[in-house]
Amino acid sequence: MNQQRAYLYIRVSTDEQADKGYSQRNQDEQLRKYCDHHNIAIAGVYWEDYSGKTFDRPEFNIFLRHIKKNRNSAELLLFLKWDRFSRNVAESYATIHQLRKLGIEPQAIEQPLDMSIPESKIMLAIYLAAPEVENDRRALNVIAGMRKAMKEGRHVNMAPKGYRNSRDEYNNKIISPGKDAEIVSWVFQEVVREVHNIMDIWRMAKGKGLKVSKSQIWNILRNPIYCGKIYVPTYKKEEAMTVQGKHQPLISENLFNEVQDVLNGRKRKPLGRRYGQKDEYPLRGALICQQCGRILTGSSARGNGGLYFYYHCVKGCKERAKAEDVNNTFLKELKIINSQINQNTIDYQRAVLHHHLNIEPQDKTKRIDQLKAAIEKNEQSLKNARKKLFDGEIEVEDLNEAKNIYQPEINRLQQELTKLNAADDTLTDQVETCLQIVTNLPNFYTAGDLLLKQQLIGLIYPEKAVLKENAIQTIRPNRAIELICRPSADPGDPQKKMVFKNEDHSNVVTLSGFKPETF
Repeated sequence: MNQQRAYLYIRVSTDEQADKGYSQRNQDEQLRKYCDHHNIAIAGVYWEDYSGKTFDRPEFNIFLRHIKKNRNSAELLLFLKWDRFSRNVAESYATIHQLRKLGIEPQAIEQPLDMSIPESKIMLAIYLAAPEVENDRRALNVIAGMRKAMKEGRHVNMAPKGYRNSRDEYNNKIISPGKDAEIVSWVFQEVVREVHNIMDIWRMAKGKGLKVSKSQIWNILRNPIYCGKIYVPTYKKEEAMTVQGKHQPLISENLFNEVQDVLNGRKRKPLGRRYGQKDEYPLRGALICQQCGRILTGSSARGNGGLYFYYHCVKGCKERAKAEDVNNTFLKELKIINSQINQNTIDYQRAVLHHHLNIEPQDKTKRIDQLKAAIEKNEQSLKNARKKLFDGEIEVEDLNEAKNIYQPEINRLQQELTKLNAADDTLTDQVETCLQIVTNLPNFYTAGDLLLKQQLIGLIYPEKAVLKENAIQTIRPNRAIELICRPSADPGDPQKKMVFKNEDHSNVVTLSGFKPETF
């Protein structure tokens, strides 16, 4: 009788070796003893450190290629147990059939089966199904644990860009800002500015040291984790939700929402810098020729001292002025406006804007109290449902239905509460910023870029202006400039008192003299 030959297959995965104490050396020792005892020659040994969920394994693929090239090199493939062979029933049957066609019979020495007996196929199904069931149960437990942690506001995967994995004071896993946190925050702020497109921002971020691909930069901009939120995806009958995270946000929720508006095309893009515009001609397009009424353009000429810049007419008129002198003249006009600003009017405008934008502390406090009360009411209802489940008064399905009712409403109210605080704070800051610009026009104009300068010029002179007698003149300046520069009523100054008396706009009350008199 010819001596049987066998290949030995030894497989273990990292987690199995740690959890169950599987050892490749122990498997090798037992398989060799089995071969010695049954007088089986060893044709080869394959050691595998890979998961058994599929047969797409490095060493097993090498084994298959070998036996295809070397037919009749052995009759057996020996392993310790069937879960060392595979943890997937469907793929196991297909692979067993493939091996038998190649003349190899797979066998587990601790779970031997005589495949000539039909009933052995039942035991084979049990041996193969048991590890797959164990894998599925383990996967369900892992998913349940991860979803529970996510609902509690904890990030359970690898830390995203800008964060690092760490632990809190209770030794629980948590993410905290990492070395790229400032760059990630800068990326969000740049997107909202809409000065550069996303790809340009990505290149600049790479230059700052952020190592991400093109697709990753889009994922970062869409991920709510950066504003302190955890996204819990849909699972079975549970709907997707977003919960408040326990980690420190890198940006505000308001900034995150603005970025989403930009990416979705819901935010109006600001006017960009047009071709041919130069910093030397901020007033180009705002001045007209005194002689023909055409818009003045700008160009440069080279002289002995270098390059000189001029505003001039394109029709051939003799209208021509040095750009530097015209720009300085306009700056002087801004300084004159700034010196005449009436602080009472500024205070009045602040009050009007606060009223118009509903930035009222009383209303804000009242709405916040209403939202907090509604959140507390829904949380209490959900808490009562959980208590009834513990007391046996309702089933798990009833609790899930209660969650589907109350949890989305809680999330909606919390988002509204966050937006209310952020929006009011943002509006207040915007109002103060606008008033600061009005009261410091020369400084903002000098420090601004070309786009800001042109916007300020357009606000001050809604109609085209002319350069006449070394001064900027216009048919109709912005009415707001006249109002904020109105002199205050001063009883000790008859001239100012006359101006106030004849003016048809008042800072405080309407003119007396109407019937009935208005106070």
